[in-house]
Amino acid sequence: MKYKKWLAVSVLCAVAVTGVFTGGCGKQQAAQNAQATKVTTFRPFTSDTPIVYEYTGTVAALQEVPVRARVSGTIMEKYINGGDTVTEGQPLYRIDTRQYESALASARANQAQCGATYQNSLSDLARYDQLVAIDGISRQMYDTQKSLTEQYLAAYNAAGAQVQLAQDNLDDTIVRAPFNGKLSLDDVNIGTYATAGNTSLVTISSTDPIYITFDMSETEYLQMSRKNVNMNVWGNDLKLRLSDGSIYGSTGHIVQVSPGLTSGQLSLKAEFANPDGLLVPGMYGTIVSDTEIAANSLLIPTQALIPLLNKNMVDVVVDNKVMQKAVEVGGTYGNYTVITGGLSTDDVIIVEGQGKVTVGQPVAGEEISREKLEEQIAAATANA
Repeated sequence: MKYKKWLAVSVLCAVAVTGVFTGGCGKQQAAQNAQATKVTTFRPFTSDTPIVYEYTGTVAALQEVPVRARVSGTIMEKYINGGDTVTEGQPLYRIDTRQYESALASARANQAQCGATYQNSLSDLARYDQLVAIDGISRQMYDTQKSLTEQYLAAYNAAGAQVQLAQDNLDDTIVRAPFNGKLSLDDVNIGTYATAGNTSLVTISSTDPIYITFDMSETEYLQMSRKNVNMNVWGNDLKLRLSDGSIYGSTGHIVQVSPGLTSGQLSLKAEFANPDGLLVPGMYGTIVSDTEIAANSLLIPTQALIPLLNKNMVDVVVDNKVMQKAVEVGGTYGNYTVITGGLSTDDVIIVEGQGKVTVGQPVAGEEISREKLEEQIAAATANA
């Protein structure tokens, strides 16, 4: 009987002790759950994806040159204003013509005189030709006359060249646009003395076609090189997104690639048709290339990426705690970025709440579907 009482008491104590420990563990777990930060998670997925490369660029003129006069003189007339759009050959200025008209008249008079002298000598040579045939003059006299005639012909031709030069100088008193383009606002005024080949009268920039200059990082260049991307093919069908978000109506193509890198950047130029003059030098735009297709690409929302120094990091959830992984990124596709290394479809990544957590911190993740995430992004974009 005493044994049974002792056993009953022992069981009761054991139950009580167990309850104490169980209750303590439950409270500890509850406390941990209460401390876990809520975050939104997402699982990477694979898809055949057009790789989108984007580069910020600047609109630049294909040609931009100062217009200089070919002859010196005072500007007497001005036919344009700064900012005008002009066509090739259109008159811009007129330089004082008086000295060039005088020079042309003098050159023509000299040509006429040389022509008359040559004609007289040519007539004498014809007469000498008859005389030498009948031994009326010596062969030496004939040869002397022939030599003089040739000299007079050379002088006549030289005088003709001087006439042409004087005519060209007179024509060049009209300064014309060298190509179709737009004038800058640095145009000089009437009365300015222009020195041939030196004084800039106005700057002209070509407007059609036009350049977009942009840079590619060394990392992007190496990634393309490793994938054997043909730059000529890659750059054949480029789009241009303007600063208001619209896509420019014509596609462009790469026309120049720098032979070397400067400060880790490779400079490129793309050419776009600009018949309506919408693109103006100095504008900003984004070059978009989406012709490359990556099969079975691993994609994550771009918003999950955390730039850290020269790396891209992603917060992942492992055993309800935050860990960070360094990832290698490819191009972008809409709201997603292609991951070429560092993640798999088995990972659970944080897409919202990264700023509230640190490595090792407990988190309570709520997974979001791709469809729901895209709805949220679309709504946020519409409200922006």
